[in-house]
Amino acid sequence: MSDQTIATTTLDGVLKIERPTFSDDRGFFREPVRIKELGKLGISFNVAQMNHAKSIQKTLRGIHSAPWNKLIYVPNGAVQAVIVDLRIQSHTFGRHESFLLGTDNLSSIFIPKGFGNSYLALSESADYVYLTDQEWEPNKETGIVWNDTDLNIDWIIKEPKLSEKDDKNQTLREAFPDKFS
Repeated sequence: MSDQTIATTTLDGVLKIERPTFSDDRGFFREPVRIKELGKLGISFNVAQMNHAKSIQKTLRGIHSAPWNKLIYVPNGAVQAVIVDLRIQSHTFGRHESFLLGTDNLSSIFIPKGFGNSYLALSESADYVYLTDQEWEPNKETGIVWNDTDLNIDWIIKEPKLSEKDDKNQTLREAFPDKFS
């Protein structure tokens, strides 16, 4: 029997994974996820790459969509992670869900391919670690602008620090005009 709890979210396919933390006077130990448990749910996730981004407070990264599955974890700091369904055939297309992750909530989030992934650093600095089941390749990711009015995301910080690329991403309507005609 596993101590892992896997919960569904409002977005079809996005899962919140919780595991126990074992603490003592030296610190703690935890396993953020057991991949085998995802397999029991019919999810094939063979790790191909691990990424680690460190961001300073007010940095917003994303909204990035890629043709690979991701498993995110924030071991240090605090972020507002926002996941957006960008799968054209999905009944939850264009909807998003926000999660507060980090030192005070060490949950992991499984994000299926085709979803938009973004996060906003709320603490002085935050470490955002994620596994993917494919290696990164140029020109495979797309982006939606962070402040898209159709998404209407309630970002905790209203004036974030952005990369030039993220600030110039398309709107949902520009990226998916057929969904709005």
